Amino acid sequence: MNSVIVRVLVGSLAWAAFAQEPSSKGVNFYSLAREVQLGQEAAAALERALPVVHEPKLDAYIAELGSELAKYADPQFVYTFALYDDRKPVAVQPMAMAMPGDAFSADPGEPVAFAGGRVLVPLGLLASAPNEAVFAFQLAHAMAHISLRHSARLASRQQLATMLTKGLEAQKSSFPGQLPASQAGFMSFTFTRQFELQADSEAVRIMAAAGYNPEAAIQYLGGQSPPAQTSDLASMHPTSSQRVETVRSALGSLPARAYSPASGRFAEAKALAASVR
Repeated sequence: MNSVIVRVLVGSLAWAAFAQEPSSKGVNFYSLAREVQLGQEAAAALERALPVVHEPKLDAYIAELGSELAKYADPQFVYTFALYDDRKPVAVQPMAMAMPGDAFSADPGEPVAFAGGRVLVPLGLLASAPNEAVFAFQLAHAMAHISLRHSARLASRQQLATMLTKGLEAQKSSFPGQLPASQAGFMSFTFTRQFELQADSEAVRIMAAAGYNPEAAIQYLGGQSPPAQTSDLASMHPTSSQRVETVRSALGSLPARAYSPASGRFAEAKALAASVR
């Protein structure tokens, strides 16, 4: 077959896959075993570069809370947690197989979720959490990224974008379905934002099932300000209003129930997190 026709065919198929509506069941080039392996390797490499905090009471608290949330997350993953001191400067590059997509390119503000189950939590997140329900939502959001396999799906789409760009460069001419590199980058941002909203929706389900009132997530997100350094179009994160709308929608689909109070250990853990030096 003519090489030009092959490039057009491959490019068109890749474009069709890349242009799919963002979905938790969309394109994924990675087997589950490979995804877990890469996530574990990336997490281990990052932990060697971060000031990981080893405080027995904090480790026990976050493991207990994470274990309770994990009862309602995808059981094919083992969720483990580690705290790191985000008050200390670190020089690390954005990590592969991790969410959010721009982790460490801006001020730490949320846990970093690695494919396979590892979650690295900024110490300041616990120290500044207004209540345990909000902290549970933040952990559940990270766990949702893992259970929805967002890191592998994002990596797969980035591979598709690279395939298309290289194909167009080799072709040296345009053809129907052409995807400029700038458009591919824009669509990557679009998928990342949609993945963030999917994680919010799943996090609401997880925290509610674990007994935490998801209204706390609405109150928390409603008070957040959008990042000042990027425009909405260039941001990997949805706006606060979009997140609140997503959480409200997810909350509306939950059965009515009474929510339990905090575990009783949050206040001690929060104070300890603030005092760690």
